[in-house]
Formats: sequence, structure tokens, C-alpha cells
Amino acid sequence: MSVRADEVAAESHEGEVHGDGAHEALPPILSFDPGAAVINLAIFLGTFAVLAKFVWPVILGGLKAREEKIAGDLEQAQASNRKAEATLAEYQKKVQEVANEAQTILADARRDAQANATKIVEEAKADAQRQGERALADIETAKKVALAEIASQTSVLAMGVAKQVVGRELNPEDHAELIKKALEQVPSNN
Repeated sequence: MSVRADEVAAESHEGEVHGDGAHEALPPILSFDPGAAVINLAIFLGTFAVLAKFVWPVILGGLKAREEKIAGDLEQAQASNRKAEATLAEYQKKVQEVANEAQTILADARRDAQANATKIVEEAKADAQRQGERALADIETAKKVALAEIASQTSVLAMGVAKQVVGRELNPEDHAELIKKALEQVPSNN
């Protein structure tokens, strides 16, 4: 083979020299070497086998574990979100109940305050009426006492006048009769 390779190289060298352009030399990157291709294929398959046996299972296991962790975290986040929404709904319900209870308490307090105000006003009116009645009774009593004093003084005066007129003293029966007649003649302002 080496002889043939030398002949090919010589012919290609002569073609370049003669300039006939029939066989120009290819750059080494574009030339095909079956031996190198087989070796490259063997290296590729060996590397592929080593990667498939030792590296890819680890990488795929890590990716699977990461995927499972992300899925678990996502599921946990959704569960936490559902729990938070349930808690929020519960708190909103409690806030609404407390607001309703506060409104009820305020309405009861207003009603109680109105009832107390009405009761106080009624008690004040009743007390004022009792005081008015007591004042009228006191006035009536004072009037009776004043009339009794006037009658007493009148009877003393009348006795004095009668003593002077009649010239004698009256007995108690006469005295009572004179008072009675004097009171009947006094005009009443009741």
C-alpha cells in the first residue's frame, strides 16, 4: 500500500505542477480516512457507553429528584394556599359575626339608654307631681293653721268686745257659738 500511496502522491504532485486541474489535493479536514473514522466511532461509542452507564443515570436521577421536589413544593404551596384561604374565610366570618354582635350590642345599649331616659323622665315627673301635691298639702295645712290662729285671735277680740259691750264674761259654749257665727260671716277664698 505504501507504494500505491507514493504513486498517488506523485500523480497528484504532477497534476499540480502540470496545471491540468484534473486531480487537485483536498484539504486534510475534507479528506476521508476510514481507519480514523472507525477509531472515532469506537471512541464515541465508548464515551457514550460510559456516559450512559455512569453519568446519565446520576444526572437523570438528580433531575427526577429535582422534579419531584418541585412538584412536592408546588403541591405544598397549593395546600398552604388552600389552608390560608380557608383561614381567611374563617377570619372574615368571625369578623362579620363580631361586627353583627357589636351592632346588636349597640342597638341594645341605645334601647336601654332610651328606656333609662324615659324611666328617669317619668320618675322626675312623678317626683315633681308628688312635691307639688306635698306643697299643696302644706299650703292647705298652713292655711288651716292660719285660719285657726285668726279664729283664735278673733275669738279673743270678740270676747273682749263682747265683754265691753255686754259687760260680763262669756262661758265656753257662748264663746264657741260666737266663733262659729264669725267664721260663717268671713268670706271664704278657698
